Amino acid sequence: MERAVVHSNLKKQEIQPDELLKNYKSLLAEDIQHLFSDTTLQQSFCPVSNEREVRDSFTKLGMEYKVSSSLGNIYLSPRPSADRLKQFYLESRARRFWLTELWSKTKTMRVEKIILPQLEWVKGFLAQYGPVGSVTIGEFLPNHWGYGAALEKVLPNAEYFLINPVFDTNKANRGADLQATEQVQDASLDAALLFETLDRAVDPRELLASVKKALKPGGLCFVTCLLASGFEVQVLGERSGVFVPPERMNLLSFEGMHALIESTDGFEVLEFSTPGVLDIPNVIAQIDEINNVAFFDYLFRLRQDPALVESFQDFLQLNRLGTFGRLVLKKQ
Repeated sequence: MERAVVHSNLKKQEIQPDELLKNYKSLLAEDIQHLFSDTTLQQSFCPVSNEREVRDSFTKLGMEYKVSSSLGNIYLSPRPSADRLKQFYLESRARRFWLTELWSKTKTMRVEKIILPQLEWVKGFLAQYGPVGSVTIGEFLPNHWGYGAALEKVLPNAEYFLINPVFDTNKANRGADLQATEQVQDASLDAALLFETLDRAVDPRELLASVKKALKPGGLCFVTCLLASGFEVQVLGERSGVFVPPERMNLLSFEGMHALIESTDGFEVLEFSTPGVLDIPNVIAQIDEINNVAFFDYLFRLRQDPALVESFQDFLQLNRLGTFGRLVLKKQ
């Protein structure tokens, strides 16, 4: 099983400018009050094991996250149904702001530093494990059009589908002619893209099972996700900015992700990496709020050694301790 160590100069401010992020979360808080109520939300349990016992819970923007006892998965409960979640994406003022303001003003950096590198990652594995010639790719539950619009730069011969998108494809200024569908035929895809899709899926097990069904034998599933076992989440806890309901429905732990894959059955893990570069900057930004801060304060601020910080980042990646995860699964 491969693991990658990635060096990137990505800065959070480049993709989430403070003022835009503040406006987005303000709108999101209003949307949650307007679109969700106790009668529209459903009690749920660990999204991998269905375990009911929890070790902790906390509230973000009026919605509750719970931490499963055994695997340490963090999940939203109660949560909206799939239909209510799609309604949120289509009607939310916050999501409209994200697509028309936040995306448009950060698009250049997102494409350069996130989208194109991830598509090159896809291209590399397809060159090694995929078919010769053109490929058929499906992006599951996408909440924007950025990957599809950029794909032709990296894989110009690919046939590409948006599968069950949660944005209005008719209104998207997407810059590419993308095909949208609610479902695809069994064994029809060479590759499936789940870019933070498991994070926003109401039922991750059901989603991964449907992806396996859609893939051809030997087909590849590319996953990016946020991990509950990552350094930022473990250090900052509920103070971490990664908890954004209802879009971040599930943050599985390293162990939880493995358990999810094993429960689906029929996937070989080719890569499991945590190549995130924002863990340390995000911790530094809130370092005064951390309990038992002395060691990290010394490590990140008092020592004043960029090489030390970089080597610590490499340590997190080498040991899969980052908050951002990526996986490649091969259908057996």
